[in-house]
Amino acid sequence: MRSGIKQMLSEARDKSTFDAFIPVLIPAYKPDQRLVELVAELSDKKMAVIVVDDGSGHDYGPIFSRIQQFPGVTVLQNAVNIGKGAALKLGLNFALIRFRDLRGIVTADADGQHRPKDIVGVADQLAATPHNLVLGVRTFGAGTPMRSLIGNSISQVVYRLLLGVRLSDTQTGLRGIPKAFAEKCLAIRSNRHEFETEQLALIGPKGNKVAEIPIETVYEDNNASSHFDPFFDSFRIYFIVLRYAFSSIVTSLVDFVVFGLVLSVSGSIITSNLAARAVALGLQFQLLRSFVFQSKAGLLRLVLFVGYVMIMGLISGVLQQALTSYVATGAFPAKLMIETLIFIFNFLFLRDLLFSEVDR
Repeated sequence: MRSGIKQMLSEARDKSTFDAFIPVLIPAYKPDQRLVELVAELSDKKMAVIVVDDGSGHDYGPIFSRIQQFPGVTVLQNAVNIGKGAALKLGLNFALIRFRDLRGIVTADADGQHRPKDIVGVADQLAATPHNLVLGVRTFGAGTPMRSLIGNSISQVVYRLLLGVRLSDTQTGLRGIPKAFAEKCLAIRSNRHEFETEQLALIGPKGNKVAEIPIETVYEDNNASSHFDPFFDSFRIYFIVLRYAFSSIVTSLVDFVVFGLVLSVSGSIITSNLAARAVALGLQFQLLRSFVFQSKAGLLRLVLFVGYVMIMGLISGVLQQALTSYVATGAFPAKLMIETLIFIFNFLFLRDLLFSEVDR
């Protein structure tokens, strides 16, 4: 089956029609000759190429003018530098409109890290598995720049724990994006390097599978041409994956305030827990749906969420009651201890079941 697909793609390239299937999108900011060479080779392979000039300035006009002359190449332009994410969204939107028979889009970097043969390989894999996100993964060996090695190692752990996604290379820019997944990516609000992290964060809740293929690892001049700032961009990226913790803190503050008020009146821990959960319910649901998981959860999910919260509130209350009775601790310390223990369980349940997009 797969050999048949490869043959079809090969024939399509020979007929100059491969662009109708999977174009290549390259965001570029102040590029050099390497981008010209890359686009020339891709054009020779009969691949449609979309290059986005992300506000590079007049000095780089000649480079983009040369690129524009290659067959099958389109150059889009932002008036000012908005960020890699904004450039990718501009290109994705253009491809979704321009190519009627689009199956997916391959994104690649402009700094010479990705070889044409690997870009074609990702396109072939995407054609063979059109519903999977395809990642071209690098080998992190002795020649890897320290900032890339450390950043990827930390990202692997963070993605596994917080997003439930096991990835070998979280920072690769060589990706095969299915058409339906590309449409979802247009709703991502981030405009800079964190866009690609947001993109990967959609994998778990949206139900997409990942296909990883090895690619050549290229770091020219110790990756000096990269516009990724290891401090500021990493800060923005890891703030994104900590949104769940932030929303939980906000909800917990409301929960604790209501809990204290009702406890002072009723004297019942269980009643106070149920009342606190009921008041914080609307806020928490909206934060999880819109801010954390970016889900389209509707009325049915709201009803299920209410039931889940009430059950967990009852369980939490019973455990707190037992803790205050048998360990002789106060109501507030008991609540803090129990809520901390069930924090991870709540996140996994909400992410993988209640706010999952698999069935939509």
